[in-house]
Amino acid sequence: MRAMTRLDNETQALHRFFPQFRIQDPHGARKGVVGRMKTNSGKEYVIWLALGAFPNEAPSMYVVSPKPLRMKDGRPLSVLGPSAPMHVLRPDEHGHPQICHYNDVFWHPMVSLYKILMKARLWLEAYEQHLRHGEPIDKYLSHMH
Repeated sequence: MRAMTRLDNETQALHRFFPQFRIQDPHGARKGVVGRMKTNSGKEYVIWLALGAFPNEAPSMYVVSPKPLRMKDGRPLSVLGPSAPMHVLRPDEHGHPQICHYNDVFWHPMVSLYKILMKARLWLEAYEQHLRHGEPIDKYLSHMH
């Protein structure tokens, strides 16, 4: 019997806690995690984690649907580029906003995909509060220090 790999363990955790997510192309160039996440309001979003050099580097996390993701004022979130108040980094080449989830200073290879997806869920709930009240996301989420 072969030893379980890190991705095997991550797949089991996703299956248990985020069954709507799956690891795609685990050994290929587009290795990532994709799935739907529903917020408390019932809205659904599609999240993509580009795994790259995971677990040695933090994966990039994007909201790929709905597109474009808009701010309360109607502008696409991607027009901001990197924005600390909105907890986003540079969007990808398709204009999908990149969610800031771990400062590189705090990244550690033992951080799980489960924990990253929990941060996505928190970000989405804060984003919906932004849509409701117009306040930036950092009113609802603190930054890592």
